[in-house]
Amino acid sequence: MTSTVGVSGAGTQDYDVIVVGARCAGAPAALLLARLGHRVLLVDRATFPSDTISTHLIHPPGLAALERWGLLDRVVGTGCPAIDIYAFDLGPFVLAGSPAGEGFDVSYAPRRTVLDKILVDAAAESGAEVREGFTVEEILVDGGTVTGIRGHDKDGGTTIDRARIVVGADGLHSTVAKATAATSYAEKPKINAYYYTYWAGLPMYGQFEAFDRED
Repeated sequence: MTSTVGVSGAGTQDYDVIVVGARCAGAPAALLLARLGHRVLLVDRATFPSDTISTHLIHPPGLAALERWGLLDRVVGTGCPAIDIYAFDLGPFVLAGSPAGEGFDVSYAPRRTVLDKILVDAAAESGAEVREGFTVEEILVDGGTVTGIRGHDKDGGTTIDRARIVVGADGLHSTVAKATAATSYAEKPKINAYYYTYWAGLPMYGQFEAFDRED
């Protein structure tokens, strides 16, 4: 979860903050800023609920954050089972143990169709304006500072919105990061490829299992 921030100069501003990207980085940012009383616009080209190939497992620190925000009960209430064992099968042996930290000894792994919808709804309930199905075409820059965004909704209607701060939480190929030439840091080379599929009707033993092999 990464974000990029641009700060605008003086002038007419529709919002205090515009957050581009409304999944598990952007929606909580918008939620917390709105709760502090800021005028927040949260936009995403997706509509919710919708899937994305990304993080599933919420470790104890993430659960602690959800609890602070008053959202943990919503996530647990969806019926996703608690996971109290992590097991890493390396072939010759298995490393197994329990997740622990910040008062939690379990984890949860909700589908992103579930988690992201909860976060987006909570941001709206906190006072943020949420625009789903909105594509950012351009990051507006004036005199070297970011001043807002230009984009269109799914019906093609174009709007220009201005803010003192624009936050880019729009993923790996971030429009905000490209427009601001944001510096990359803490990068690591790609070493794995993951494939996702989902199954129903299988027994659930409260265990996260990873099977690592040479191939």
